[in-house]
Amino acid sequence: MATTLTDPQATRRFEIREEYRSGPDGLMRAWISSPQQGLPVLLIHGYGALIEHWRPVMRPIASEHTLYAIDLYNFGYSARPAGRPSRERWAAQAAAFIRDTIGQPAVVVGHSMGGVVSAQLARAYPDLVKALVLVNSSGAQLQARPLSPIDRLMLNAIGAPLVGEALAGVFGNRWGVRQGLLSAYHRKECVTPELVETFSGPLRRYGAGSYLKVSREFANLVLDLTPGEIQMPTLLIWGAEDQSIPPAHAEIIKNRMIPHAEIKIIPDSGHCPFDETPQAFLDILLPWLRHLPA
Repeated sequence: MATTLTDPQATRRFEIREEYRSGPDGLMRAWISSPQQGLPVLLIHGYGALIEHWRPVMRPIASEHTLYAIDLYNFGYSARPAGRPSRERWAAQAAAFIRDTIGQPAVVVGHSMGGVVSAQLARAYPDLVKALVLVNSSGAQLQARPLSPIDRLMLNAIGAPLVGEALAGVFGNRWGVRQGLLSAYHRKECVTPELVETFSGPLRRYGAGSYLKVSREFANLVLDLTPGEIQMPTLLIWGAEDQSIPPAHAEIIKNRMIPHAEIKIIPDSGHCPFDETPQAFLDILLPWLRHLPA
């Protein structure tokens, strides 16, 4: 991708380009804006997603700050490395990207599973994270409620040889992608054919095997922070109508893990507020970024 974009006032021109960078477990796909300005802001997507999921908010962010976004290993068009995926491996991927490409501490914005990765990054590499933004982050489910018998049945089915592969075959296609997005979005009209095609692209190229590998690690993709481990400024942005990870999880993260975190709830939005209600998302994120020290 190499697209020249202009802000609404037409006073500044900026470009967002696609590059592939070497990482600890192979090539990683990245989008990078230029010229450098403001703060470096790194976007980290959630499970099954990829860089393009952030598109509705990229232009306004890049008009004020240097925007970076990566495809996590096993997702999008980054490498599919051997071995078990984990929050530690993804945090090491993001840390290498910040060190080698950004070159200074970044504001890290993580969505859903990307929130777990971002929190692990902030804990393990605090010198690389200037501020932390968690958007409808997963990882606090066990603190919210124990696994139900249905949850355990599904996890066991995913983990079982052949059964997991069969489930991946059923859901690892356009139909499965659409059903997953519809279950996540409160505003169903946002689940467009274009969005489904974007999410389906990596599945068509690589198959669903790498996603299945991640699904089999769900039990380990948790937030187990203790108060004081995260000390940088932290913002929790949540869609009020998220049915899979409701706003109560933001309160758990604040009360039990990051007491100094700020919480902002977006009405009439579900699990993906940056896509469902992008202006409301930006109205929270951009002023918060402006108040961070340069």
